[in-house]
Amino acid sequence: MKLNKKEKVYEFIAAYSSEYKHDEYPKFTTNFLSQKLGMQRTNLSSILNQLVKEGKLMKENGRPVLYQFIDLAADGEYLLQELIGYDQSLKEAVAIAKAAILYPEGKPMILIKAEKGSGVKYFAQKVFQFAVKSGVVKNSTMLLLFDCHAYKENEAYGKKVLFGDQEKEGLLDQSQNGMLLIQNIDLLPGYEQEMIFSWKHRGIILFHTDTDEKKQNRVKSLEHMDYTIYIPSLKERTMEERFQLVQKFFQEEARNLKRNIEVDSSILNALLLYDVRENIRGLKTDIHTGCANCYVRTRKSRNRFIEIQLADFPIDVRKGVLYYRVRKEEVDTFISKDYKYAFTDATMLKKQKRQEEQEAKSIYQSLDHRKKELKKQHITEEEVDAVVSTELYSNFAKYCQELSKKVQSRKDLEKFVSDKLIYHVEEFLKLAEQTLEQTFDEKMLFVICLHMNSCFVRVTTKQRISNEEIQQLVVTYPYEYQLSKDFIKSMEQEFGIHLNVDEIMFLMLFLIQNKREVIQRVVTLVAMHGSTAATSIAETANAMANESTTYAYDLALDKDIKAAYDELKQMVISIHQGKGILLIYDMGSIRTMAESIAIETGIPIEFLEVPITLLCIAGSNQASEDKDLNDISQYLQMNFEHIQHVRDNRNKNILVLLSSAAGNITLARHHIDRNMEWKDMEVVSIISEDMNDIYNQIGRISRKGKITGIIGDSDPGLAQYPFTTISHLLEMEKIKVEELWAEPEEALNTGVSEAFEYLKDQFTQIDMDKMEIYLMNFIHQLEYVLDMTLNEDQQIGLIIHIVCLIDRINHDYTPSINFIASDIMKEHKELVMQVKKLLEPMEHEFHVYINDAEIATIISIIRK
Repeated sequence: MKLNKKEKVYEFIAAYSSEYKHDEYPKFTTNFLSQKLGMQRTNLSSILNQLVKEGKLMKENGRPVLYQFIDLAADGEYLLQELIGYDQSLKEAVAIAKAAILYPEGKPMILIKAEKGSGVKYFAQKVFQFAVKSGVVKNSTMLLLFDCHAYKENEAYGKKVLFGDQEKEGLLDQSQNGMLLIQNIDLLPGYEQEMIFSWKHRGIILFHTDTDEKKQNRVKSLEHMDYTIYIPSLKERTMEERFQLVQKFFQEEARNLKRNIEVDSSILNALLLYDVRENIRGLKTDIHTGCANCYVRTRKSRNRFIEIQLADFPIDVRKGVLYYRVRKEEVDTFISKDYKYAFTDATMLKKQKRQEEQEAKSIYQSLDHRKKELKKQHITEEEVDAVVSTELYSNFAKYCQELSKKVQSRKDLEKFVSDKLIYHVEEFLKLAEQTLEQTFDEKMLFVICLHMNSCFVRVTTKQRISNEEIQQLVVTYPYEYQLSKDFIKSMEQEFGIHLNVDEIMFLMLFLIQNKREVIQRVVTLVAMHGSTAATSIAETANAMANESTTYAYDLALDKDIKAAYDELKQMVISIHQGKGILLIYDMGSIRTMAESIAIETGIPIEFLEVPITLLCIAGSNQASEDKDLNDISQYLQMNFEHIQHVRDNRNKNILVLLSSAAGNITLARHHIDRNMEWKDMEVVSIISEDMNDIYNQIGRISRKGKITGIIGDSDPGLAQYPFTTISHLLEMEKIKVEELWAEPEEALNTGVSEAFEYLKDQFTQIDMDKMEIYLMNFIHQLEYVLDMTLNEDQQIGLIIHIVCLIDRINHDYTPSINFIASDIMKEHKELVMQVKKLLEPMEHEFHVYINDAEIATIISIIRK
């Protein structure tokens, strides 16, 4: 029987797909099929779309459009298995979705609860594909999306799109043979929600709402929902799943760039550990930003492999390296510093580092090589030290193994080392055994002798171990430190040489090799104002308890509060031993900082206030008023007796107004009094621009009740309190206080702001603040001319390109060759002239001339 054209096309696709299937069926372009079947593309395109509507092919929109065979005889289970975490964190969600789709009663209503950016749209796409594969949905193109947030400013038009009118069918009616995802359903008015629930001619509907209980309460008639699915946030996912997401996003970037991307292990560590904004979407955006910056930097390279650097990523990602110490063991199960990683468009490659990189001849060379490797990432010295410190123990263990292979007996040792040195090391180990109450085998004698002999030969003043790591080792292992320090001093006197502090640390590491293990325990941190108070208390506590679990942080009175914040955070990270920190402190600013640090790092901190400094200040003030001893004593007892109890009084809600200008505070208070109905809310003002004073005042206010948020001129940077600006407050009327903290529309484009911050660091000779004004004006005008809205990724790409272009022009660059430019100049001559006109203010301000070829390149970036 002769086949018609549609049957002929379908038979070829089915046969070809079966023959060339690997992990999935191949994808076809219209052009490929036209050549193979000898058919005109227009006719073929019509047939392919018919097959798509019949559920026999999957269509993937893009450039070019791709078609993929659907095996109607096979189970669609594999489609849901493409979801990362389908058998772990998403196991329950996948099971409910399958049940909802396959249940024979028809078209279910499914409520999805998930935080913003948790992958709702991708989840819905996979559920839809499963429905198509299972034969429940016949039209494989009919996945419709409606985001209520997009129509927030024009609800009437949104209603028309969703429900339709006499002229045009709405999305609900269009979804009859497909599926409709309605995002942010909580923003839809209650009566419109009821209309959806009662709509007869509809398909399967997925509703999405945030996990926030208040938003969920705005979803009316929850009893109408047939199923409820919860999708976990990125923080709730396992480390393994986060690593799989990182791999997936790098593979997508490799596909887009048509390059293989080489990534250092320290970057992967950072991506697994940093505090991501906006969940999975934020992780994907940050990886995209890093790859975009890398591509701009390496675009002239012909190498198929391009190496991404830590400096290519936003600052938030780079902070991730600082958390590696806390979660080192967990991260090391997925990533090894002994390997190099690369991502192609299909997989992750890893290769062992060259032998000379892995096994340096000495511990000095090992540390030097790693620092050199990290400095190529263009990160700060502090970030380099943080990574090297976390790897110190594993590097030193390998070094010990290499030394132990060199000699097998004392006779062998005597060939390399003098009898005098052997004698002194033996005496040192005997003393160490008595002091530490442990036994060292002969191998320990061998490796210490070999190490000391090599350090006598190559005396150096270069310090390789950071001061922070030295402090950590000294506090954690005080007896080993004293033994090592005394021995090094005796060796200097005996052999007439000078050894640096690293040698004390290396000797300590030899002693703790056998004893070092992961001990999970609570540690105590004493933090006080002044230069030595906390240190003295911690030293006394450790001596009397015969332990080394109490640490100290002294906050100098003239210390900048931002610098103090970073120091305190580093200390919290470095001393954490798995079970949290008990913080004993004297005044409020320390607690204020620590509460924010606990949220940033995820390290649990419990607080105990011992206000000895406040007691002394109050006592001095009373004495200056010529009070007698008994009166002062009674005053202090009466006023400070219940300070911890007052701190825990969380029933009172307090809103903080913060500004350096009293007029702004007055304006904000007046607006709140006239336009807001916030019952049981105390409004407290802070008029100051001194951050030390601000932190202290916030600490004192927090003793009186629960601070619900801060409204001010600028964000004080405290993660535990939501913040918005006074200008944002003045735009609001008759809202609940919790609605105030929702991000304003103009603040959502954080990626663009971060791009400018990054460029400010990289191009110091350009006034980036001024550049931001001109570039954003240019982008807005360009959007108007093109009658299109550039998404964040397009804006970032355009910004980076133009800044790099201006920098190259200023340095008398050789123009890059763009073969598409000539076509654009011919076909879009008028558009080139319009863009040229828009660029004139920027050219004038930055004293550059941008030629037509470069303008054509800019247009090609937008049109991608």
